[in-house]
Amino acid sequence: MEVVPGSRIRILISRPQGRVRGTAILIHGLGGSAESGYLRRTARMALQRGWAAVRVNLRNCGGTEALARTLYNAGQSEDAGRVLEALESAELPRPFGLVGFSLGGNLALRYAALAGVEGRADAVIGINPPVDLEACVRSLEEPRNAAYQAYFTWKLCRLLRRIARNRPIPGPVPKARLIRSVRRFDTLYTAPDGGYSSAEHYYQISSSCPHLDALRVPTLILSSRNDPFVPADMFDPIRASGSPKLRLLLPVSGGHVGYWQSNEPRFWAGQAALDFLEEVT
Repeated sequence: MEVVPGSRIRILISRPQGRVRGTAILIHGLGGSAESGYLRRTARMALQRGWAAVRVNLRNCGGTEALARTLYNAGQSEDAGRVLEALESAELPRPFGLVGFSLGGNLALRYAALAGVEGRADAVIGINPPVDLEACVRSLEEPRNAAYQAYFTWKLCRLLRRIARNRPIPGPVPKARLIRSVRRFDTLYTAPDGGYSSAEHYYQISSSCPHLDALRVPTLILSSRNDPFVPADMFDPIRASGSPKLRLLLPVSGGHVGYWQSNEPRFWAGQAALDFLEEVT
């Protein structure tokens, strides 16, 4: 499906047997795809509970490198709107629950806040969302997070090399040992591609936090206090705002989109997301 002229994405739709109670739209995080484990686990749980599950590949992700002329970024919240419009046109069952993980969580929250009463989501959930991108990138730059920094930089550079097989990519050769950080990657590639003057400008414009007071649908933010690079204190202003539409859940542990437990379901963040959808819709 086309999200902007010249750029298409691919979504995967699964339907449960029997009566369908609604549609859960799942958006992956940085370096992920519709095949990411947390998306597949949540989709499986949704199907078991009678929800249709829609897994979204953001631009150039999940083998769609030849479909888009631009890179994906955290500010492309209009893409979520295009997906919801397409599902509405296809008459998938409501309510629509928009669930974003990590960067996808920021994107989902930003969409809901900016769309306001015109939004097509009936409820929104952000799991470990980097609602203040600058704060999260600064945290990622701390020495204790060197392994995460290297991992995300490697994944982003690998993605860019795959895209380069289909179209030219301006900038230096994307090698992780040369780029070395997410901020430098965003400086060299994401910001220019998205029309931002710098990585910092991209972080400022694309962060959802300044807009969350405008939420008009039930919204849940779930993020663990021990997330290594999404600081829990980043959510203090959100808690202080007392928005009647926004619920904040900050468990002690869970890491970054971890949330494993020994009993079923193993990935309890998916259960929490579906519980919230069924409570508020």
